[in-house]
Amino acid sequence: MFKKLLPWLLGILGLLFAVGIGLWSKNLFTQSESVHFSVNFPTVTGDVAAQTMNCCDLGGPWARIPEKDWKGYPAGGVLVWGTEGAILLDVGQEGMLKRLIQPNFINLSTHWLRNVGVQPYQIRLEMDLCGIEPEWETFESAWDPATHSTTREINPGEVFNMDWYFHIPDEQFNQPVVCEGQLEVFDAHQGDSLTQLPIVIINSRAQ
Repeated sequence: MFKKLLPWLLGILGLLFAVGIGLWSKNLFTQSESVHFSVNFPTVTGDVAAQTMNCCDLGGPWARIPEKDWKGYPAGGVLVWGTEGAILLDVGQEGMLKRLIQPNFINLSTHWLRNVGVQPYQIRLEMDLCGIEPEWETFESAWDPATHSTTREINPGEVFNMDWYFHIPDEQFNQPVVCEGQLEVFDAHQGDSLTQLPIVIINSRAQ
């Protein structure tokens, strides 16, 4: 009897394991140790009223919005088509293993720094993390690390890639609100702000 049930039991355990890994990965990549997010530029959060593509040009969730309800692209959000307009990172959700091996070490990553405008832009980035200096990394060759600027124009609909790695000091890490910072995207030639994406880091374990 047990031999007949064994394949079913193993199948159920495998399913539960897959579901658990999926939930852990979703938490990991949206709110705690390594947050992957999108950034749109230009948006209404910038200083200039630049023209953008309409809601259906890029697809994604915006293509389902009736044109009469379209209010423009958000500054960004988690994962590919972030609609939140801000990034919320909760370091209190870090797993036990992460706290033992890499305490206070965080990765922010965008593979979708996206031009939603109607003209090409060469951009410069500023990351404000409340006094914390991150390490910048990208696989893009068209990048000037000294000025944090692209060395090529990003055409409408195209994306750029960037990662930030940083360590949060203990005294800052143990605060309920660790940082209220932002990522700002500038027109590298004109100096105008194109997008301001708030980045808020909290520690739910400290509350």
